[in-house]
Amino acid sequence: MTEAELLLQEKKKKKKNKKHRLELASEPGSPQETATEVDSVKTHKHKKKKSKGPEEDDFTPAEVPCGINEVKKKRKRETENLNVTRVMTEESADVAVPQEEEVKKKKKKKKRRIDEAVSAGESTEADVSPTLLQVDSEACYVPLTSSQQKTAKKSKSEKTRKNAPDMTPHLEDAVVQELKEFLPDFPFHNLKKVLSVIKYDLPRFREFKKQGIPVRTGKFTASENKKLQLNVKNFLLGCGIDRAAKLFKPYRFPDEKLTIMRQKRQLGYIRCLCAGIPRCWFTILGRARKMFDEENYMGKFTEDENKALKELHTLHGTNWKTISDKIGRSNEALKYRFAVMSEVYGPWSEVEMKTLLTSVRQLLLERAEPGADGSLIIKKSDLYKKLAWVYVAKQQQTRSYQQCRKRWMEYLTRRMSTGGTIKGRKSLNGQIQLIKALNEMAVEDPADIVWDDLTHLFGNTLPDFPRMRYYQLRLTYVPGWNTMPFCDVIDFLYEKVLPQLEAQLETCEEEDMPCEERQTYKLSEIFPDS
Repeated sequence: MTEAELLLQEKKKKKKNKKHRLELASEPGSPQETATEVDSVKTHKHKKKKSKGPEEDDFTPAEVPCGINEVKKKRKRETENLNVTRVMTEESADVAVPQEEEVKKKKKKKKRRIDEAVSAGESTEADVSPTLLQVDSEACYVPLTSSQQKTAKKSKSEKTRKNAPDMTPHLEDAVVQELKEFLPDFPFHNLKKVLSVIKYDLPRFREFKKQGIPVRTGKFTASENKKLQLNVKNFLLGCGIDRAAKLFKPYRFPDEKLTIMRQKRQLGYIRCLCAGIPRCWFTILGRARKMFDEENYMGKFTEDENKALKELHTLHGTNWKTISDKIGRSNEALKYRFAVMSEVYGPWSEVEMKTLLTSVRQLLLERAEPGADGSLIIKKSDLYKKLAWVYVAKQQQTRSYQQCRKRWMEYLTRRMSTGGTIKGRKSLNGQIQLIKALNEMAVEDPADIVWDDLTHLFGNTLPDFPRMRYYQLRLTYVPGWNTMPFCDVIDFLYEKVLPQLEAQLETCEEEDMPCEERQTYKLSEIFPDS
């Protein structure tokens, strides 16, 4: 029997017993004993053999010829390899997911180590160039994840800040001190605002200083309003925009918005707007927006507008831009109207007055200082300047912040003025002194009047009191005052009205009450019942 026939027979008769295979192998002249037997067997691929039966274990290897023994050993090794392969393929599905998770964990650990090294500033190659790998002396870039990129940027910015020179002392010494000369009450903690003022206002302020013109704050004068109107008209003519509404509210014109914004950048919109006005650029811009807003001067609010304002405020909160687009009023008008809206009007009850005094007293306690006799002393200006009236209105819950402020000013005037209420001879004498003081002032606009300097004329009152007295005098005695310049109004009061008031003072039989000018008060004088 040839070798090929033997192999074919073994393939077909896998289930035959071992004795029959030995008999076939022990025949004389069998080619299985030749040296070529093993070599020929190696060139063939056998199918996987099944596991041996119990009868096969009774035979010892010594009874088997050498060639067949080596073939069996090879087949056994192949069978074991096939079994191992089958087991691995069966378990691969269960092992694949944990292996992937382990690979991910290893990558995360490696990434965490790189991030820690970068953040700690270690002098490693990963720190110097985390995206650059040296492979066979050639540089290849490997993309980083988003977290690695953020970490690298953060570390780079930190290193830049550490290595960069500190410009804060230079800014404070060279620029901030100069700005404080022009704007002593400016909020220098707002760096963005400071930089904008340095860019737009500081060169103008230097020119005004050379010309002897002081930088102004507060209410705009008539001349400043005219100059601002002229600046806006000149800019509109230069850029070709037909309406001021497009200049200040370009978002309402989406088709022309890009063109308007480009022209504003190219022509220096802010600098043209501020030309010749000694004020900060943001106050000038706010004033211009209010002056040229067509929706800002539309008269008294109707009941429907008040109702719509409340409903829209409930939906949109303080997004006044959206509310303005829906109602058709300006942002400033809507803000003011909502602030003064109140469900309660008329006289104040005792409970409301007590709540008001309690809220204001809590604010004033933070400003008061202990005096020589142990009582709390507070400055006169601290009694009415920069009080948090929005907070007071929230505590009140029944009145607007304007109502709370007005009521407090009335109460404070009575507590501060010497001699009780201001009427009769005291009122006449105060009006006479007010007209004389205004005539002596070298001012051309009522916005230039410092009303704090005139509070002593009526018995040490608040600045609101002499200002209201001036308005009353102008309205009562000066015909056509709204069409007259301020200087003409003061001349009329001094020449025509002053003699009449002096004549009334001579016929008044009340005794004069001395006027006392004070700069500090005891807190117990303002709140005697507390």
